[in-house]
Amino acid sequence: MQCPSCQNMVPDNSATCPTCGWGFRSGGGAVARTIVRAAARPKLPVEVEFAADIDRTGSSLGFKTGIERSMEIVVRSIVAKACKVTVWVVSHGDLDLDEQPVVHTAAGTPDQAIADVKGITFSGGGDAEEHHLDGIEYAFTTTPWTLNPRKARGALIAFLTDDTKPLRSGKSARQLGEEIRSRGILVYLVCQETPTLREFAEAAGGMIFAISNTPSADELAKVSAQVAASITATVGAGSTVPLSVTASSSV
Repeated sequence: MQCPSCQNMVPDNSATCPTCGWGFRSGGGAVARTIVRAAARPKLPVEVEFAADIDRTGSSLGFKTGIERSMEIVVRSIVAKACKVTVWVVSHGDLDLDEQPVVHTAAGTPDQAIADVKGITFSGGGDAEEHHLDGIEYAFTTTPWTLNPRKARGALIAFLTDDTKPLRSGKSARQLGEEIRSRGILVYLVCQETPTLREFAEAAGGMIFAISNTPSADELAKVSAQVAASITATVGAGSTVPLSVTASSSV
């Protein structure tokens, strides 16, 4: 459902909106009470370059709706904080079956990216491991990140299932993570945590948000609210580098 206060999507039957704190009845309706809010603050004079990598294999088909809702929550939350948001959306498939990465949104608007995610087709795959690190590397290398961190801040989120196969480029998970970290890009993994993905996240100075092997749309919506809160808090604090300590959250 949609929050009547900030217009972001929130999980059904939520007690409060994870973005603005608006209260709801247990049945999902808005609480009939007077809410006193602080005066709205102007948006921060900073641009956010936001890239998303999505596992489009058949493994992700079961939470397609959750990914769509998650992207909308995260993107709209960033829009509410930053003066400008530019979005890239990439999906990856099974390279062993010649399912190459696809760029769905290139330097697009938030609305365009949200719509493009809804158009992704999930199919194929089926192996126990997927080419997640290759997809992340592709999203990282094809996004033209701004070299001046005082002008724009970058964040990369990946929605993944199962473990990852080794990188075809020959880099280790740690090497890729360190490369991304050196560029000052914030990294967020929404995934089933594995040792290799943990190694990558730690090297990138990023955060892992653990999901179950059959995540529901509501579960992913809660995780995405946490991701959005982390990104907007970092933007608000004026940080231009990834978090120094890897954090993990499970729902």
